[in-house]
Amino acid sequence: MSETNGTDGKAADPLIGRVVNDRYKIVSVIARGGMGKVYRAEQAPLGRQVALKVLSPSYQGDADPDFHRRFFLEAATSAKLSHPNTVTVFDYGRTDDEIYYIAMELLEGRTLHKAIRDEGPFSPERALHISRQISRSLREAHNMGVIHRDLKPANVYLVRHGDENDYVKVLDFGLVKDLDKEGEELTQTGLFMGSPKYMSPEQIRGEKVDVRTDIYALGVILYEMLTGKVPFDRANSVNILMAHVHEEAPSMAVMLPGTTFSESLDQIVRKAMAKRADERYSSMDDFLNGLKEAGEGALQYSRSSELSGTQSISGSYELDVMPSAGTPSTGFTGSILSPRTAKPKKSTAPFAVAGIIGIAAVIGGGFAVASRTREASTPVAVRTPPAVTPPVTPPVTPPPVPGAPTFTTVRVALQSEPTGATVLIGEQQIATTPAEVEWTGDEAHMGREVTFTFRLAGYRDYTVMRTVRADTISVTAHLEAAPTATVRRTTNTPHDNTTPVREHRENFHVNPY
Repeated sequence: MSETNGTDGKAADPLIGRVVNDRYKIVSVIARGGMGKVYRAEQAPLGRQVALKVLSPSYQGDADPDFHRRFFLEAATSAKLSHPNTVTVFDYGRTDDEIYYIAMELLEGRTLHKAIRDEGPFSPERALHISRQISRSLREAHNMGVIHRDLKPANVYLVRHGDENDYVKVLDFGLVKDLDKEGEELTQTGLFMGSPKYMSPEQIRGEKVDVRTDIYALGVILYEMLTGKVPFDRANSVNILMAHVHEEAPSMAVMLPGTTFSESLDQIVRKAMAKRADERYSSMDDFLNGLKEAGEGALQYSRSSELSGTQSISGSYELDVMPSAGTPSTGFTGSILSPRTAKPKKSTAPFAVAGIIGIAAVIGGGFAVASRTREASTPVAVRTPPAVTPPVTPPVTPPPVPGAPTFTTVRVALQSEPTGATVLIGEQQIATTPAEVEWTGDEAHMGREVTFTFRLAGYRDYTVMRTVRADTISVTAHLEAAPTATVRRTTNTPHDNTTPVREHRENFHVNPY
C-alpha cells in the first residue's frame, strides 16, 4: 500500500502539514480506515519518523459511549509494553479540537495476513519461529495482567531486523482487557467485539475471558500458517462463530491434502484450539514450551506431487530444517534424513474455500482497510536430493565439549546501556539490544564458550565471554562513550532508546481487517 505524498494530500486532507500538539508534523497519509487514518509524521525536536494513528473527528464509535475511553486504554496499555516483539508506542493524547492520536514506531514490512496470502502455507520451521515471537510478546502482556482479545494475522507485522526477515511486531491492543480490574469490561451491551475467524468459544458466548483466549487465537493463526487456511471459513460471520463453538476443526492433513504433519505439531495446534478453555495450555509460557519442543530435532512434514505438480516423494520424511539466512522462506529447506513407508490414505475431499473476502470493518477498535488482492499460494514439494548432506555447523559456533550434556534450550538475554547495540558472535550479527535469543543443539552444549561483542556508534566495543553452564544466560554490557573526536552524532538522543526505522513507501502499518 503506497502512502499519499504531501503535495497531493494537502488539498484532500486538512491535517497534512499540521503540527499536532506542537510535536508531530503530519507529512502524508499511510492508510485510511472507517475510524480514521494512519499518517507518517515527524516528531520534533528529535526528527524521528513515526506512525500517527488519528481518529476521524466525525467518528462516534458506532454509538459506543466508551469508544474514546477504550481508545485511550489501548494507548496507555501499549505504552507500558516494552518487549522487542511488541510495537512501541511513544505517545498519545488529544488536541484542543478533539483530535485523538497515538504516536508509534513506523514499521517497514507487511502484515502476517499478507505474508500468508502471498507465500502460505509456511514450513513448520517458519510457522513455529513466528509463533514463538508472538508468544513472547503476549507473555509480557499477560504477566502485566493484560490480554489482547483481538489477535489475528492482520495485527501481526513482519519486519526485517538485521538478517532476520520474519521479525515479529504485535500491534493494536485495541480490545485489551485488564485482568486485575473486575468490572472494567469496556463492552456495551449488544456491541460485538472481536474478529470472528479467530475468536474463542467463550469469547463468542460472552463469558469471562482470560489468557487462554489469546492462546486459542494463536492456535488458529498457527493452523492458518501451516495450512494456508483458517479452520472455519463460512459464508457469513454468524456461521463462522457457531462453527468455533460447536464444530471440531478439520485436521491440518485434511485441510491441506497430501501433507503429513508430525504428531507433536498436530497435538500442539489441537490443544491450543480446544473448545474448553481448561483443556488448552494454561499460560503462554506453557504454550511457548510446547512450541519449542515441537521445533527441536526433526519435523515430520511431507508434501505430495498432488499439490506441487512436480515429481516428488510419496510418504513421510524426517527433515532437518536449516533456513537460509537473509532469505524469505516460501516453503522449507533442509536435508531428507530417512524415508518412512507411507500408509495408504482414504480419499478425503478438501473443504471448499470460496475465496478470501476483504472486510473493511473493525469490530470494537482499530483501523480497517479492505484487501482487494489475492494471489495463489505457493506449493512446495519435497524432492529427493542426490545425496544426504549433514548439517553444517556455522563457523561462529564453537564445537561442543566432548561428552558434555546438551540442554534442551538455552535462553540468552542480551541487554546494554544504552540500548540499541548490535550484538555479534565472531562476525555474525545475532541481535540488537534488548533481545532474547535461544540456542538448541550444539549451541546448547554444557561447557561451550561464546564471546559476545556489543557495538554501538559513538561507544567503545564491549567484549565479554560466557560459558554455557545452565539453561539461561544473561549478558549486560555497560558501554563507555568513545573519545569526543570519534563520536558521530545521530538524530537519536541518549534518552531516545528506540531504533530508527527506515522510511518505506509501501506496506506501512495498517490493520486491514
